[in-house]
Amino acid sequence: MVVFHVLLIYALISGLAQDAVKKIQQKVEVSIISEPPPPPPPPPPPKVEKVIPKAAPPVPQPKAYVPPVEHPNPAPAPTAIAATTSDPAPQAPAPAPAPAPAPAPSGPVSVKGNCSHIEKPEYPGKAMDEGIGGDVDVTFSTGADGKLSGAPNFSFRGIPATYQKYFRTAVTNALQSYTCSPNLQLKQQIGFKLDSDS
Repeated sequence: MVVFHVLLIYALISGLAQDAVKKIQQKVEVSIISEPPPPPPPPPPPKVEKVIPKAAPPVPQPKAYVPPVEHPNPAPAPTAIAATTSDPAPQAPAPAPAPAPAPAPSGPVSVKGNCSHIEKPEYPGKAMDEGIGGDVDVTFSTGADGKLSGAPNFSFRGIPATYQKYFRTAVTNALQSYTCSPNLQLKQQIGFKLDSDS
């Protein structure tokens, strides 16, 4: 064991180990990549000076020729005759303007308070048999007679699309018997529930 240590120390001193260290350093140095230096900053943009053109001197305008005004002899003023009258008859007061009609509401208003007769729609039999219910929102117009005018618009909540035609028919049939204020656009929500009479 002592001999091995002696040989190891001799190799280190003699330079065998130094050659090995140099080879390792060369390998390490080769594997390091130096970064290129950053590019020089761009030169500052040249200064642009605004050139303000000099205003041209104003051109003098020639004066227009105005002929002198001749004053003819003034004519004698007519003599005024004062007329005397008795007190004028009093004028009738202007009639008061007629009150402006109330503006029509811009959007649909509730059926409540605007319809004197409302018919409850019949629950569609097919939907009742299969336990289908939900809510129907309807918007419709009335004519001059206060009856349904035109086709109503519907939106459904909780009612499958395959059953909506049955509810649409039931509500339209009920709307035809309504008596409402004339020329209005009305809205109503109708609930179809199996456990209630609404």
